[in-house]
Amino acid sequence: MSAERNRQNIGLSDLQNPLFLCPSKGPRSLAIQEKLIGAKNYRSWRRNVEIGLATKRKLGFVQGTVTRPTDDLIKAKMWDACNSMIIAWLMNSISESIGKSILFLNSAGQIRLQLEQRFALSNGSRKYKLNKDIYEVKQNHASISDYYTKLKCLWEDLEDMNELPKLSAITDEESQREILDMNKLDVESAALYSTV
Repeated sequence: MSAERNRQNIGLSDLQNPLFLCPSKGPRSLAIQEKLIGAKNYRSWRRNVEIGLATKRKLGFVQGTVTRPTDDLIKAKMWDACNSMIIAWLMNSISESIGKSILFLNSAGQIRLQLEQRFALSNGSRKYKLNKDIYEVKQNHASISDYYTKLKCLWEDLEDMNELPKLSAITDEESQREILDMNKLDVESAALYSTV
């Protein structure tokens, strides 16, 4: 009877809450198409994980936006349960050798950071190889669709390595230019310029 009463108390807002964990979800309920084996498939694996976690409203755990509550013991325990489930989902989607290296990390966010540091490094040799692959790709006997898909994947891999600068860096650079411009002006013009 109490379980039925609990089901009636679960409202839509509870289902939207990232701390809500459906009782029917288990460690194997997140279906990731491919296991992470290393840098070679990290980008596609990461995207699959992001999509899967977003459908379960758990992406914030790995991104660090859903943090463990410190002021509410019940919510902290709910967070711990969700975090453990996400760790289990991640462990089931990676190769055994990679899994051993992250087994003792305590949060899904720590696991994401560790994997990001290991496999998402942007380096010159990887960019060189992607540019070389793009240059050398040929249609041969493949269909136009297959050829284009292969080329598009290479372009996206290369584009993913060329990360955009953070907004704060752009803002800092613009502020720096304004200061340099103001140094070139006389005192009266600088005062007028700063009010614009």
